[in-house]
Amino acid sequence: MLIVNCSHQQFSYVCTHQLISGLRCCRRTPGCYAVVVSTENITLNWYFGNDRSMLLSNCIFRMGGATVLLSNHRADARRPKYRPLHTVRTHKGAADECYGCVYQREDGTGRVGVSLARELMAVAGDALKTNITTLGPLVLPLSEQLKFLRSLVLRRVLRSRSVRTYIPDLPTTRNSRLPSS
Repeated sequence: MLIVNCSHQQFSYVCTHQLISGLRCCRRTPGCYAVVVSTENITLNWYFGNDRSMLLSNCIFRMGGATVLLSNHRADARRPKYRPLHTVRTHKGAADECYGCVYQREDGTGRVGVSLARELMAVAGDALKTNITTLGPLVLPLSEQLKFLRSLVLRRVLRSRSVRTYIPDLPTTRNSRLPSS
């Protein structure tokens, strides 16, 4: 069993999956189960002051959790609700505007809390865009990839201003590549 906080959930999932699958330098042990428990709890960072940028984190980040049971047992192969196909982790902390978006600091009265910057939504949108761009070629059907490529070539290579960037149809994606539940 592996218990992690919210920021390490995906990393721990990938490592655990590699361990029970026998990937990398790990020896595969048939019939293994692994439980990954992810928790989010901000009790230690609860802010009692009056700074609005720091009060908002009390509302957004509260308590939550998720659990994933992984197995390499052959009998479990036909029973899963979801099958992990691809994982993507984007780290934007190297950029100054990303690094300073969520920051633990003291307010004017000396109370410690988590401060959220105004740029948080733009930074989160950029990270989401990066994740979708990375996952796109892995999950989109060929027809959607070709439509996107066509619009990209017309806009960037031929410099056609009348052509809008094609936004892929995600319901088509779900039916073609994602496993059913």
